[in-house]
Amino acid sequence: MATSSDKEDAGKEGPPPLDDFTERLDRMRGEHDPGEEKSGSGSGAAWGRALRASSDLLAGLFVGTVLGLLLDRWLGTSPWLLLVGIGIGFAAGLRNLTRSMK
Repeated sequence: MATSSDKEDAGKEGPPPLDDFTERLDRMRGEHDPGEEKSGSGSGAAWGRALRASSDLLAGLFVGTVLGLLLDRWLGTSPWLLLVGIGIGFAAGLRNLTRSMK
């Protein structure tokens, strides 16, 4: 035999789950599902590319400068090998930069 509470429960559905509401809200806002892969066009990807570009260039300059300075001290040719090292380091940094941007 059915009780009155069974009849009330049969006529009503509970509220939809919160996940459904979040998904509908994201769709209306135009946001993607967090499970989807991003295409790399977000601002985080742009910051990553910018950081990679600057670190490539600075690493080449740093290594060239340090090697030029060490060779200058060892050979006593100050400041000529330092200047050559800076130039070679800059060229290597640009090469790494163009290679990573392809």
